[in-house]
Amino acid sequence: MFILNLIVNYLLILATAKIAAVHISRIRIGLGALFGAIYAVVAFLPQFGFLFAAPMRLVSGVSMVLLVFGGKAGLFRLALIFFAVSAAFGGAIFALTLMTGGGIYDGQMFFPISLKVLVVAFALCYGVMSLVFARLGRNTGAKLVKVEITRRGKSVALTGLIDTGNSLVDPITGGSVLVAETAAVQPLFKPETASKFKTLEVESPVELLPKLQNTPDGLGLYLIPYTAVGTGSGFLLAFRPDIVEVNEKIQQGISIALSPTRVSDGGRYSVLVNAELCL
Repeated sequence: MFILNLIVNYLLILATAKIAAVHISRIRIGLGALFGAIYAVVAFLPQFGFLFAAPMRLVSGVSMVLLVFGGKAGLFRLALIFFAVSAAFGGAIFALTLMTGGGIYDGQMFFPISLKVLVVAFALCYGVMSLVFARLGRNTGAKLVKVEITRRGKSVALTGLIDTGNSLVDPITGGSVLVAETAAVQPLFKPETASKFKTLEVESPVELLPKLQNTPDGLGLYLIPYTAVGTGSGFLLAFRPDIVEVNEKIQQGISIALSPTRVSDGGRYSVLVNAELCL
């Protein structure tokens, strides 16, 4: 039971991350799967039967989401996808149980199904859920991509939105510019530099740039002019990372501009990607 739940939980969490286009380390996925497997085994012990109650199952599911996706933008959406994938998988297994003959163990449904059947059921559910959420993404006009930015040995994995309205270019190199939420790229800088980014909401980039360049990790930051409908013109702080990958494809000559506010109302993505990079 432990091994079976460990495998199924791992697949469910992995499917959630894939569908939501969120990068999660294998270690966090493994920890979430381990937590769920321990919960399933302990809940079958007679003295812990109360763990099968609906509220406790909900608490267990939420705990898994927090353990794996805690700190990621759009946490509520991630939780909904996780529960949707889990419900779809559970429904498929229940249907297979009725066809193959199920049993009752200590008042709970028991599934005498082979691991091979479970994997097939999961693959089918993953395919269906991927199509459903892909259709929802198309209906909202959002096309998400994976973006990985590396600077001085540090990397962040983000979810980006292909923005056809983003035509921002670096005036010096002529290269494309990705616009990222400041909080999303802070891990690429030393704490002393990253802490000063928080003042971008109340202090202009022109005023802040000299202060940042006086920090040990602030050299290389510069200003990029921009013009936007409804907001006039101004400047954005920017830097040139060592490597930028969009959907695992390395892009050359890319600069990253820092947005002082969130670029997504729902938190589904944290960087705007020039559409030309995905042609």
